[in-house]
Parts: sequence; structure tokens; C-alpha cells
Amino acid sequence: MLIFNKTQERFLPYLTSRQVDQLPEKDKAVVILPVASIEQHGPHLPVFTDSIIVQEVLERALGNLPDDFPAWVLPIQSYGKSNEHTGFPGTFTLTSETFIKVLKEIGANVARNGFKRFVFINGHGGNTEIIDFVIRDIRQQTDLMVFALHVGLRVGVPTGGLSEAEMTYGIHAGDVETSMLLKCSPEYVKPEWAPNGLPSHLQGMKTPPFMGALNYAWLTRDIAPIGVLGNATTADPERGEKYLSNAASEVAGLLIKVKEFEFEKWQA
Repeated sequence: MLIFNKTQERFLPYLTSRQVDQLPEKDKAVVILPVASIEQHGPHLPVFTDSIIVQEVLERALGNLPDDFPAWVLPIQSYGKSNEHTGFPGTFTLTSETFIKVLKEIGANVARNGFKRFVFINGHGGNTEIIDFVIRDIRQQTDLMVFALHVGLRVGVPTGGLSEAEMTYGIHAGDVETSMLLKCSPEYVKPEWAPNGLPSHLQGMKTPPFMGALNYAWLTRDIAPIGVLGNATTADPERGEKYLSNAASEVAGLLIKVKEFEFEKWQA
């Protein structure tokens, strides 16, 4: 069972309406929305993998903050944009249009409740592009200061102990995610079913499916029939601990920066 004690201590929905209304220093308070996915992660990892990881990183990050740091956590938005994994059992995806609308409306509600700083902590690569343009729309529509932290992509990027092939092509349910799950939620991992899913065809063409120079549309079934991009057989919980703790440390530092972030005041 997943229990995140630090998150519960700062869980905004546990407050009453009056408490939310009377929170001090709302201009400095940081409202956090974890965002992830429910999607297939091969035969060996749970479909809640991205959601588990982003909550674990956030839980650890909150533990790294001072007790009086004004951070408030919203319920995780687990349903994301996962249409690349359609056709695999266990995938629950929103359309891009629905996902965009949901994120914008949550942002509008953050603003209506008097807060000024809103952070998306994202744990699913397929959400990245949408979140990056949605935060600007929310800024324009609400005047909130809005931030996006993409765990594993721009924040807490895992490197140590990985082969070059894994760092380039191991983007889904491979060594990194399996290592982290073996550390934080081993009861949900089936290591005996872990495959080596490095995409030899893409390696031969030197065309990474993510963050490469040639950006092409793909569905998982096009490039990974078993649903895994990476070598899950080399996963190691000790490295998983390093990946999680490094990401949490970076997230905590960035949340502190969010609290103090200001735009320059321009004179009219």
C-alpha cells in the first residue's frame, strides 16, 4: 500500500474551506499538482508506475524542505496523455484536448482560491509537450506564476550506472524505472518477467524515439511490441535509490526557488 506521510501533512484537500480561505501568505505559498499516467509498463511493472515514481519523488522532496515551508499538494492527476500506449492492456488515456482542458481548469481554480504560485510536477514523458504550452496559457489567462518540473527528463535526470544505449533508448519501463520501483515499491514489480527491450532497429538507424534530432511520430506498438524501451534486466534497487534521492533533492531546491521567484517590475 502506498503511504506518503509528508504529502498528507501538506495535502490541501484535508483543510476545511475556512482554513483554505485563511491560509497566510498565499502570495508565497506553492501549490503543487503531481501529474503522471496510468499506462502499460511492460509485463513486469504496474500500470501506475509513473504515478508511483512522481509521488515518491515529491514525498522525499517535501521531507527535504523546512517544516514551515508553505507548500500545498493537490491530488495527483494520474490520467494523462498516453495514447502512444493504446492497444496495450492497462492503459487509460485522456485525449490531448481533454488533458489540456483539465490542466487549465485546475489552474483557474488555483487562482480563484487566491494562490499565486502553481507547480506541475510531471512524471510521464508523454505529458511534457502539453504541459509546457499549457503553463503559458494559464499564465496568460489567470496571472498565476506557473512552473513545470519534468522528473527524469529535465529534473533528476538519471545517468550513473547506465550504458550509452540505455541513456539514449531506455525511455520506458527499462533499467531506470525498474530500478526505482524495485527500491520504492518492490511489491508491485515482477522481476522474473523483466525483458531486455532495447530497440535494436532504432539503434541501427541511430534514431532515438525521444529528444533526438529527427522527431517522428510513433506508437509503442511501432517500436516496442512488448511495451518496453530499455533493458529492465539490469535494474538495481541501489541505483534506484540514487535516482530517487537525486531527483528529490533537485525538486526541493526548485520549489524553494519557486517561492522566491519574481518577474522584474517594469515601470509604466
